[in-house]
Amino acid sequence: MILWKSFGASVIGPGHIRDGKPNQDAWAAFHHTWGDGVIASDGLGSKSLSDFGSNAACRAVACAVYACRDKKEIDQTFLYDKIKSNWLSFIAPLEPRDCSATCLFAFRLSDGLIRTGMLGDGLIAVLKNDDTVLSLTEDKTNGFSNITSALSTKTADIEWRFQTLQEELCRAVLLCTDGVSDDLTDTDSFIREFITYAVDSACVSASRNARIMLEDWPVPMHSDDKTIACLFRREVEDE
Repeated sequence: MILWKSFGASVIGPGHIRDGKPNQDAWAAFHHTWGDGVIASDGLGSKSLSDFGSNAACRAVACAVYACRDKKEIDQTFLYDKIKSNWLSFIAPLEPRDCSATCLFAFRLSDGLIRTGMLGDGLIAVLKNDDTVLSLTEDKTNGFSNITSALSTKTADIEWRFQTLQEELCRAVLLCTDGVSDDLTDTDSFIREFITYAVDSACVSASRNARIMLEDWPVPMHSDDKTIACLFRREVEDE
């Protein structure tokens, strides 16, 4: 029998500790009879309440996926609109411009597909059963490298990046905020080694080890918050 599990960790960056700011990253996971998923979000550092925004983004995605659970086909526009409207509802009465946050997610329902989506920067990486890695990152070819898309009242469908593939081909999906992804020099090797090591552990142990890794991050001058969330498949014996 195949079960989908998850683990993750988020640590505050040295820069935010120094400045007395909260961790502006967030992550979440859900596991139900109708589906499984993970979400990560990075609150924009220039926004005063982006830590509220990132936590609301995780809740918004989970609720949007729930609204899609019985659909035979998932309309991407419906999903994006649900995420946006949920997010605006969850942050109220705060000003959306003060809560801007990126959004990364991966989920599976009962139709045999893994769906991943990204708004803003960071990394979504799928490790396939044949050990190849499919990566989804922000496309900045038509914009400025220091400007990223984020949830706001003006978020447009075109700003999202989306990918769908057969879940039977996937071993795991890893979400990383830019505090992690910006420091990777060999992304594919990192993905393979990290997932291979992590998914053989219990989920609690995998989360603990991920936190230790992020706290001991080998790029000492990188001051950003760092978050990793992973959705992976595990074969278990039928009871």
